[in-house]
This record gives sequence, structure tokens and C-alpha cells, in this order.
Amino acid sequence: MKRTILLIAICCAALFAQAQTNQRDAKQRKQGRWMEEVAPLRGEPGYTWEGTYKNDRKEGVWKKYNVSGDLVAEETFQQGVLDGPCKYYYRNGRLSAAGNMLAMEIEGEIDTVLVIDPVTQDESRVEVVRKGNSVRHGEWRLYDEEGHMIRETYSRGELVTEDRGPQRKANAPLLPHEMQAKEGKRKKD
Repeated sequence: MKRTILLIAICCAALFAQAQTNQRDAKQRKQGRWMEEVAPLRGEPGYTWEGTYKNDRKEGVWKKYNVSGDLVAEETFQQGVLDGPCKYYYRNGRLSAAGNMLAMEIEGEIDTVLVIDPVTQDESRVEVVRKGNSVRHGEWRLYDEEGHMIRETYSRGELVTEDRGPQRKANAPLLPHEMQAKEGKRKKD
């Protein structure tokens, strides 16, 4: 009997929680708990986001899951911009990277820019709405799939120190950040 009552209570709580997700306020702004599905795009796999909105901006910890339901990332947002601890995971569930992001610009801030028409040379002021911008800040720990760690320290997006620890084997696969750095060097050449 107690199990039946417990099961009914859990089902009711789940239905109530589900009814409270993906809500908008009177101004049509996203508010509260949300679950969003993102379809595959340009060869990138789709995923599901889960977190909280406050006045149409992501707030707090957001979790990202792949199509199989495996946790891929946990990211902290403030006013719609990455700002705080972040963790990223491999498909096997092992930690890939962990560190902090720092918001450099807040989404929605407005700048006024002077624009000169190239034909008439007329000057006009145009308002530009900023997009949020975040950079790595503080210590980041990057792991390969075998658990070997590299420590990198950033100051407002600039790499300050790097501690590779014991050297990896020559045939070990590159970490995601190493692949990006290698691709960046190719583009510059």
C-alpha cells in the first residue's frame, strides 16, 4: 500500500513539474524551467538543453545532453552569458574539461556607433545590440580519454601558464583544444 501511494505521489509530482516547464510570462519572455531540443545542423549532432530562464535569459546551471541522453556539458550562465564553472564530458561519461568562464559583455547591452555612408559620406549614428561574450578565466583542467590531465591558467581569455604533467605517448589522440589550436595554425600558414 505504501509503495502504491509513493508511486502515485511520484507520478503526480512528475506531471506537475512537466506542466511547469517551458512557460512564458505576459510579455512572452521565457521564465523558469525549460527544456529545449536543438536539431542537428551542418554535420553537428543535435542535443537537448535543460535549465532555467529569467526574463528571457539563461540563468544558473544548464545541462546539455546528446541524442542518446548522455550528459555532454554543464555550463553556468548569468544574464544569458556563460559566466562561472563549466564541465564538459566525453561520450563515455568521463570528464573532458573543467574550468571557469568569465562574461566580458552582457547580451543586450546597446552601443551607439558612427556609420559613414561610402557613397554620400553622410554620417549617422546606429544602435548596435551586443551579443554575449565569454572567455576562459582561471585554471582549466583538460583530460584525455584515459584520464591524463593538462592544467592551463587563463587571464581574461589569454593563456598564462600550461602544465602538461607527464608527457603523453606520441600516438595518443589530440585533445579537442589541441585540435583547434592545430587547425588555427594551418589557417594562418
